[in-house]
Amino acid sequence: MSDRERAPEGRRILNVSGLLEAGRSVLESEIGPVWVEAEVFEYRGPHRGSGHRYFKLRDDNASMSAILWRGVADRALSSELRDGQKVLVRGSFDIYAARGTLSFVLDRVEDRGTGNLAQRFEEMKRKLQMEGLFDPERKLVIPERVHQVVLITGADSAAEADVLHVFQKQPNPVHVLVRHARVQGEGAVPDLLAALKEAASISPDLILLSRGGGSMEDLWAFNEEALVRAVAACEIPIISAVGHEVDFSLCDFAADERAITPTAAAQRIVAPWVEGIEQIQVLGKRLSRCAGQLTLEARSALRHQADLVGVMRRFLREKKARFERGMQSFTAQHPAQRLERQALRLRHAEQRLMAGVEGRLHMGRVRLQRQARGLASASPKTAIGLHKAGLSKASARLNAGNPEGLLNRGYALVKVEGQDGFLRDSKAAPEGTAIHIQLAKGDLRARVE
Repeated sequence: MSDRERAPEGRRILNVSGLLEAGRSVLESEIGPVWVEAEVFEYRGPHRGSGHRYFKLRDDNASMSAILWRGVADRALSSELRDGQKVLVRGSFDIYAARGTLSFVLDRVEDRGTGNLAQRFEEMKRKLQMEGLFDPERKLVIPERVHQVVLITGADSAAEADVLHVFQKQPNPVHVLVRHARVQGEGAVPDLLAALKEAASISPDLILLSRGGGSMEDLWAFNEEALVRAVAACEIPIISAVGHEVDFSLCDFAADERAITPTAAAQRIVAPWVEGIEQIQVLGKRLSRCAGQLTLEARSALRHQADLVGVMRRFLREKKARFERGMQSFTAQHPAQRLERQALRLRHAEQRLMAGVEGRLHMGRVRLQRQARGLASASPKTAIGLHKAGLSKASARLNAGNPEGLLNRGYALVKVEGQDGFLRDSKAAPEGTAIHIQLAKGDLRARVE
């Protein structure tokens, strides 16, 4: 027996498709095409794939989804729609059966000017601009390398996650302090003002004001005059990263710099640090190459000096041997006076020779030192020395935290026999527990009493 046959007498039973089709028929017959005056919002332009336009129409009390098919838009629009635009449209209700959603499908669009929010935005922008609040001369310079930044954003928001992800992913020493605040709706402006005041009170290098995208209504807190004036008057540099690339708020114009997205703002802050680290790595490689070249040149010069010394020593040995042979000859002939004069001359000659050799060696060393200083002055040694000193300090700090260093200073590492990890709490080792004690030299085994 079918459902229709089991239904109580007099009741009409439909499936979902039938119900939606009945609803569509009622809408067409009872309402049909109708003219509506409303404001456009959540408009993002033609769909990338289809070219259709999906957005919403609203008044002060309600809103509804609207569709403008690509073929209709080509003849119905004289210019592209925009958020906040007031329009007079004609269309009909339609039900999308696959999702059961109700949409208003347009076939005519007439421009009626700017909507309430968009009009307020432009009026406030003109007012503050005439006061000079957006002038470039008023803006503070963003520090090249930021050490501390206060992030003002919504709690557990996508904007917060995106910003922190960039700081964690890129190598940098920036200390990020997060101050959560409401970023839309009632109470958002006072909360944002309080957050801005708290952030400025700790004097960070930079304040990052951020939230994700949304409609003009969602972002309206960042267009309120009180917040815009506070941003312009802040004595700490501010980057405004509110919304997506197509979104603009008055805080963007008042801030010292605007980023198209929260992620782009975080990348803007860490980029100088990333570039600096890369430069240090390049300088380190240059240092290694220069040190190697200087070492080779010094070795070559020393080898040359050693060869020269060897030649002079051989020369002296030959002279000495010749002298000794002459002495033997003179001794055989017993020319005492002549031998004594020859010996004296030979000593003088030897002294002059040694003095000449020492002089040449000294001059060679002086030239070598002068060449080394010239090479040092021609190389990036000064900058490299600074970076090397910094690396030495970092190495010292790393060695200070080395467990072996702690052991050498008299500390010990204790763990329970058969368990991984070291003891941090005496309650983890009750009486009778076998323990293992690691010292700087050797280890001990003991039992707790």
